[in-house]
Amino acid sequence: MRMKFDRGSYLTTQQQAVMGERVAADNASASAGRKLGAKGQRTRQQLIEATVALLETHGLRDVSVVDVARAANTSPATFYVYFKGVPEVVLAALEGATQTSPELEAIVAQDWLAPGAGANARAFVECYTDIWNRNRTIFVVRNLAAEEGDARFYEARMNLARPIMGSISEQVVRAQDAGRIPPDLSPRSCAGTMLMMLERLSAIGPMSRDDDGVGYAELKAAAAYSIAMMLGARG
Repeated sequence: MRMKFDRGSYLTTQQQAVMGERVAADNASASAGRKLGAKGQRTRQQLIEATVALLETHGLRDVSVVDVARAANTSPATFYVYFKGVPEVVLAALEGATQTSPELEAIVAQDWLAPGAGANARAFVECYTDIWNRNRTIFVVRNLAAEEGDARFYEARMNLARPIMGSISEQVVRAQDAGRIPPDLSPRSCAGTMLMMLERLSAIGPMSRDDDGVGYAELKAAAAYSIAMMLGARG
């Protein structure tokens, strides 16, 4: 099928689709500053939930706008009222996610220099991996996109990491002041290294096997020991 456009020229079906997407994207930009009503908020949330569900079994590049619209029982035109594309849906989902909690912050805030404080590290690891895996699908997608060079996903990753990174950095400084760890180490780099380790553990650990002593429990124990040493805990 071809549509007559102007001065005798024609648009193919594919060209019509591209033009439709561009118009829809313009609509999304125009409506971005408008406050959504209750129905609009429900529709937007349905699109987010449908996208996350699809990403549990498909890669980001394998999920199309049509797939999301179909899963949310709506149309591509409606999708474009709220989002420019599937990546933008994931970014919206990340806005509602977290990598910390009051419980985790309380664990980090404990006195890591006190006798027996090393036990805090195991609680830290258990709490962090639990929080991370509650948002596992979008965190895995986010990290892959960030590692492929998408600056938006890198910034989203850093935004979620900053609160807990700041809390960990403070404890690193305390350990340095107490002479427990080298003073020339960057506190934020230490915190970032711990979080990178925990993110990888959270992502890969649940799929690990007990063969050769590299099961999830053993990996958590090793991570906890590393964290305890980095925070100056002894015993």
